Amino acid sequence: MSDLMREIDRHVIGEIWTSDVAYQSLKHLCDDVGHRFGGSDSEHKGADYLVNKMREYGLQNVHLEEFPMYSWERGECFLAMTEPVERSFTAISMPYTGTENIEGDLIDVGEGEAPDFERLGDAIRGKIVLTDAETNRPGQTKSHRTDKYRRAVEYGATAAIFINQNPGLLHITGALYARNPGGDTVEDHTAAIPGIGVNYESGMSIRRLAERGSPKMRLRVRNSTYKSKSNNVVGDIPGGEKPEEIILFGGHYDGHDIAPGATDDTAGTLTGLEAGRALAPFAGKLKRTVRIVCFACEEIGLLGSWNHCDQYGKPDSNESLTFMVNLDGAGRGKGGMEQLIVTGDDDELVNYFENLGDDLTYDFPVTSGLSAHSDHFPYFLAGYPSATLRSQDATAGMIGRGYGHTEADTVDKVTIRGLQMSAVLVARLAARLANDDGFPAKPRTQDEVKSMLESKKMDHFLEHHWGRANRVV
Repeated sequence: MSDLMREIDRHVIGEIWTSDVAYQSLKHLCDDVGHRFGGSDSEHKGADYLVNKMREYGLQNVHLEEFPMYSWERGECFLAMTEPVERSFTAISMPYTGTENIEGDLIDVGEGEAPDFERLGDAIRGKIVLTDAETNRPGQTKSHRTDKYRRAVEYGATAAIFINQNPGLLHITGALYARNPGGDTVEDHTAAIPGIGVNYESGMSIRRLAERGSPKMRLRVRNSTYKSKSNNVVGDIPGGEKPEEIILFGGHYDGHDIAPGATDDTAGTLTGLEAGRALAPFAGKLKRTVRIVCFACEEIGLLGSWNHCDQYGKPDSNESLTFMVNLDGAGRGKGGMEQLIVTGDDDELVNYFENLGDDLTYDFPVTSGLSAHSDHFPYFLAGYPSATLRSQDATAGMIGRGYGHTEADTVDKVTIRGLQMSAVLVARLAARLANDDGFPAKPRTQDEVKSMLESKKMDHFLEHHWGRANRVV
């Protein structure tokens, strides 16, 4: 270990371990600013807070990176069964659901995987679909909410009802596909059919009652989509020898409007900001530039990361992106449960980070995997090497996101120690990646990206990704 790395380790560990500023920021963003739904006034206040904190902490080249987008505002949602019994259920509209008044037959597609829709086929047309929300347990890969919604639309359903798979009277939410992605009107960016989130208990009740035969449902929703703007928040610790080579750490600061998104992903965002605070005094001493990005609008299609990723391919840019680390899920739980997921199959990078864990004398599991539903994915598609750093927490045994995307994603799910330990790891990793001339991360060609997606049966994302299509260019 070099003298510089020893100096950095001692400084960042002491600085982060003896400070609660990240936790105070978590409380402010969640309790005072609020949900920070993409494009809302709450999100704009969150961006202002974060850019001011970056300046206060001594990061350089701090700025807001503005882009246009379509936001959404929640209104009325009424859901009831009319046959075989009459009963109403508590429910919420999912983002980008429009204004509709629908009554029709209910059809249950179970988990909502592709074979479930294929089995029912034309019987789905003209009906209201009932489906589980995400059903994956830790280590499993199953269909995302947007996959199930897309199937419902393609099979001709008139609405889709999603059941949270975790008990606790918690409604499930998540953004939906636009009617005409890439269009230039409010109607284009409204969902094609309503998407409704219900809690586990209501969903099980609907299923039990539906077993009596010929179930019918009525739903009435009134919501609005509107054109707005959003901002990524960007700050640097400039490198001395190779300032044009960027090591990027980023988490998303937006949340869903029903909760402040403390674990998804305010905590992850603040681990990056806290690492930036601790590393700021070392500007010019590291070889490469460490860039901290607080991404906007991840929850509604990765809009912030699509927009930021594009800047590295511009002809007038003199910067090159060496590596991107996504912090979606970092900082949760009690600490000491961090894991790194290298994007795609890359044994050399997995081995590199395993050895780096030994060098840090801080063990963290390293695996590889590929998901299309977080902020690393635009970078992967563009060929940039990346990874995701996340923490296991008390909800690790729950289904899907656990408390995420529900009203329960609140400050009490995060601890000071969890934030501190992840931030220390982020800072130490950032320093080493910025200074290692032998760092083996290599960009992929578009043919290599395509081949990897094909091997994982994900090549359809080359033609269409809902977030990229939803962008306003």
